[in-house]
Amino acid sequence: MKIVALLSAGFLSCLLAACGASGESGTSTEPRTTPATATASDAPPSATTPATPPAETTPPGPPSPETPNPYAGGAPIAAPAGQWSYVPMADFVCGNGNASGIAVNPSSAPNAPLLVFFMGGGACWDALTCLGGAASFIDSDVGSAEVLGDVPRVRALFDREAAQNPFKDASFVFIPYCTGDLHGGDAQKTYSLLTKTVTVHHRGARNTDAVVKRLLATYASPSKIYVTGASGGGYGAMFGLHRFRTAWPTSRIDILNDCGPPIDPAGNTWTSMREAWKLEIPAACTGCEDDAAKVLPYLSATMGDGRFALLGYTKDKTIRSFSGRLVPQDFEQEMMALRAAAGPKQRMYYVDSDDHVLLKQNPLPVASSGVPLYAWLQRFASDDPAWAHEGP
Repeated sequence: MKIVALLSAGFLSCLLAACGASGESGTSTEPRTTPATATASDAPPSATTPATPPAETTPPGPPSPETPNPYAGGAPIAAPAGQWSYVPMADFVCGNGNASGIAVNPSSAPNAPLLVFFMGGGACWDALTCLGGAASFIDSDVGSAEVLGDVPRVRALFDREAAQNPFKDASFVFIPYCTGDLHGGDAQKTYSLLTKTVTVHHRGARNTDAVVKRLLATYASPSKIYVTGASGGGYGAMFGLHRFRTAWPTSRIDILNDCGPPIDPAGNTWTSMREAWKLEIPAACTGCEDDAAKVLPYLSATMGDGRFALLGYTKDKTIRSFSGRLVPQDFEQEMMALRAAAGPKQRMYYVDSDDHVLLKQNPLPVASSGVPLYAWLQRFASDDPAWAHEGP
């Protein structure tokens, strides 16, 4: 059964649970963060249109000395350490065509790692999904209040006060999600249904390019880079890894993906998504244009010493809806197949539930094996040999 046939009003309500401000069920009780005042060096570039995408290099390994880094020359970000600041960017464009920005929280620790987080919030690729509310923020402005208001939704990742948080000393970067394209598209599409019409700027790939350029100018050689994301942002982390490898060709890069399992959608949904967004899939990702699950062997072959961590619920109702694999037991089989196909530096942490996004839970989940999520993440971040698959 094709996914578009399932988009009833109740189904769209389920889609909106995908970890975004308009994509959470219920209202967040977290306080809004007060933005710091940006300094002159935070001024966005003068260009108001998305930049031409830089050429992709084939990881691993640095480019030749004759090849300049395509992400060089960005404007450094100056922001106070230990607190969240909103950084407006003229070349970060949301679905409605207006500019947005990112949030940063620099570390005061010397030689700190860099942690970049891609926010989630659904996806849309046709008239029914784009006009039916299946993607967050695609037709609204996203400014300081919206971006900083979303940061606490994955507070566990950014908690500097939690001694057990292995990322507490990192410099944090939060990338909002407002393009409906898993942070990977480069298209402008107009969708019409009956009397309604919406034009969506699916510019997630260009937004990521713009962010990476600013980050390279700010963090030239971090001790390690964590590319992370939740839900739709988890897919953005996987399919956008090549941009980070191009910018930092000699740096160790790990991926933490919370509830963005690369399960191939039923029917022709993946093709419809790719074509609507002009989704930019890395050239080295053999077979990924036909099967989203092929991203796992691609990552295994290209990440070198980097580790890939996938958090997931075995019957995730949100991803079941988007993938069109609605029967819980069938979806669980797909999740187990992912785990069976994992490479030597790829591990999964599963919880038996139909919930969505582990990092938003308070307290954090504990796998059926008895290993708490924070303990598992500590093993992931420290290269502990005891890091293993956990859960049913």
